[in-house]
Amino acid sequence: MIVQLLLLLFVDYLPPVPQGYSCLPGNVKPADIVSAERTGGQDPKLVTISVEQTLRQLRARCVRGKLVDAKGKEIRFYRVQCFGAPTAYAMETTRRQRVELEALRKRYTVVEMTCSPSGEPRP
Repeated sequence: MIVQLLLLLFVDYLPPVPQGYSCLPGNVKPADIVSAERTGGQDPKLVTISVEQTLRQLRARCVRGKLVDAKGKEIRFYRVQCFGAPTAYAMETTRRQRVELEALRKRYTVVEMTCSPSGEPRP
């Protein structure tokens, strides 16, 4: 009985139940990797952050068919390209990506997605 009363009192403080994000772009899945990082120590592990985790952090929701953050700003996804050797093409593409990202950030909340779908960090 006491537990039920406590639950009723604190139900407003529980985080919202995540929705299916029906307005997620077709080329982005909730399980896609946004970023990956190796933890240090004796037994290093790969820690990945998924699209779904990022959307929860942003408190994203669908409004009129668009994915928006907690402030109502539309969310866009940007897949970063990676290159091995620093060729002229790679350097130009990296510069172009930087310019595109700067322009997108002025209008949208941008989620930069890793260039490695497996989540393995690039050297």
